[in-house]
Amino acid sequence: MKRQLIALLGAIAVLLVLGSGAAQAQSVQGVEQSAGTGQSANSSASSTQTNPSNSNISVRIFSPGDNGSVSQSNNSVAGSVAGNAAATGQGVSQSQGGGGGGEQAVGQVAETIQKAKSNAESKQEKPSNSNISVRIHSEGDDGDVSQSNNSVAGSAAGNVAKTVQEAEQAQGGGEAAKKGKCCDGGSGVQAVGQEAITGQKAESEAKSVQEHASNENIPVRIGSKGDNGSVSQSNNSAALSFAGNAAKTTQGVEQTQGGGCGCHGGDAVQAVGQKAITGQLADSEATSIQKGASNSNTPVRIHSKGDDGDVEQSNNSIGLSAALNAAKTEQAVGQSQGGGCGCGDRHKSDGAKVQAVGQWAETWQKADSDATSVQWKPSNSNTPVREKSKGDGGSVSQSNNSLALSAALNLAATLQGVRQDQ
Repeated sequence: MKRQLIALLGAIAVLLVLGSGAAQAQSVQGVEQSAGTGQSANSSASSTQTNPSNSNISVRIFSPGDNGSVSQSNNSVAGSVAGNAAATGQGVSQSQGGGGGGEQAVGQVAETIQKAKSNAESKQEKPSNSNISVRIHSEGDDGDVSQSNNSVAGSAAGNVAKTVQEAEQAQGGGEAAKKGKCCDGGSGVQAVGQEAITGQKAESEAKSVQEHASNENIPVRIGSKGDNGSVSQSNNSAALSFAGNAAKTTQGVEQTQGGGCGCHGGDAVQAVGQKAITGQLADSEATSIQKGASNSNTPVRIHSKGDDGDVEQSNNSIGLSAALNAAKTEQAVGQSQGGGCGCGDRHKSDGAKVQAVGQWAETWQKADSDATSVQWKPSNSNTPVREKSKGDGGSVSQSNNSLALSAALNLAATLQGVRQDQ
């Protein structure tokens, strides 16, 4: 299929030249171009945490004073990117001055293929954060407590192929025409065949998993005046995935022939065949899973005046996926033929003037996007206990969120344009 159209146009051009009966020598220009560009990109990232633990234990017995702030975190992050940016360009420029039969033939074949695959996976199993403050007859304040367990996976795969084919042909009139003389003008033939195939495939996958994440804050006061700091606890699992293709296939042909120079002017023929296929496939998947995430705050006061700080607890699972195709296929042809120059005999004719254009464009796209967010038995607990302990309890905010967003989008554009002047 690659060269059938080119061979057909070439055969037409040869037959027209041989059958024209031109007495003058023929000028022939022939060009054939073949370009292949192939790219493959693979990227993989994996981050795993198993049984990490953070513990802060403060014990005060008859020891007045303040405890500082406590920050504890277990993080697992995986990021992966795969990208291709191929560019294939073909250009031909042909020019012939006046004279005998003129033949110009151009054949171009271009293939641009890209494949990008990206995979990111982040896992956490049984991470734990613990803060235990014990005061016995020890006045003072406890600092703020921040605890978090995070698992994040991000993956992106993208292709930006660009395939361009251009051909420009020009033939001038005969020298006799320029001097006002009559002659048997040769045939003027221009033939162009172009074929372009641009294919892209992008796959992106992100997966984030948390199992049994736990955050605990247990302050105990016995005969110990003072305030407890604010408590912030969170378990987060996020997966982000993106797959995108932005192929562009462009074909352009411009042909110009000047006027003939004889009472029996040769045939002026212009033939163009274009074939363009642009295909894209984008697949994106994001999965976020949390199992048994738990946040607990249990302050205990016995004969201990003071205030408890604000408490914020949250368990979040987020999965985002996007697949995008933005293919653009363009074909453009411009043909122009000048008038003949007959010697005034109405019974004698200039040669036939023929302009033929064939265009074939295919643009297909497929986008597949999948997002999954799962939470199993998340738990937030706040249990303050006061016994003969004046004071206020802080505000409590608890939330369990599961969010999955998926988007698949195709933005194909196929354009064909022809302009002919005789």
